[in-house]
Amino acid sequence: MNQDILKKMQDLLKQFYRIQSMNWIATKASGYGGAGQTLEILLKKAIDRDILPDYHGIEIKTKQINSEPYIGLFSMALDNKPLRMKYLYDHFGWPSRDNPKYKVFYARINSNICRCTRKYSFKLYVNYKKEAVELKIYHNFTGELVNEELSWSFKHLKLRLESKLSYLAYVTVDRYYERATKTPYYKYQNIQFFQLSSFEQFLKLIETGYVYVNIKLTYLKKGPREGGIDDKGTTFEIHQENLQKLFHEVDVQMDFS
Repeated sequence: MNQDILKKMQDLLKQFYRIQSMNWIATKASGYGGAGQTLEILLKKAIDRDILPDYHGIEIKTKQINSEPYIGLFSMALDNKPLRMKYLYDHFGWPSRDNPKYKVFYARINSNICRCTRKYSFKLYVNYKKEAVELKIYHNFTGELVNEELSWSFKHLKLRLESKLSYLAYVTVDRYYERATKTPYYKYQNIQFFQLSSFEQFLKLIETGYVYVNIKLTYLKKGPREGGIDDKGTTFEIHQENLQKLFHEVDVQMDFS
């Protein structure tokens, strides 16, 4: 373990204990991601807006207790050609329930066949020869492979994974919603530290179905571009129970020197 990183983990642990002692904390941010943004503000750092780790080389992931069990690792759109996300939306999206005139594409996909729509199925395939993770698309009625041209290159996936997640702090948080004031409150319960195993292990977990890609594409509901694509993000995810298949836990103790 890099001693400089270990020292920064110890400093983060100290800051976490300070925040934990505050007990229930009123949100300092609005909307989705309030727990993580509130923690970042309490750590006196700028809100995370880029691809770099949150805290001096350490990425902080907050996970609300009893929430959806998947952990977002990093976001990355299809990268093999321009406008690939729009192509996916235009050709393989399906009519929205709210407004069938417009399309949506919501799917969590891994290496197992995902029958996301009546017409098409999807799966991830690690192509070592082409050095890419491919999104394969099949026709449900014929079983025919109709598209294998959408992909993420090993080069860009490796850069994104290692620059963002070489070191991880995983924070569990409880949430209470005060109805009278319409204010969420957060209690930061626990913190664990991890080091990334390897990019090769990341690929293996895609192959074996442990890593998913979650694609969220919808339409703009108002404004001059109403009906146009609204890309809500494409995120590689892992179930919280499988976090230690990708990371090694680091035992961090307080430094009282």
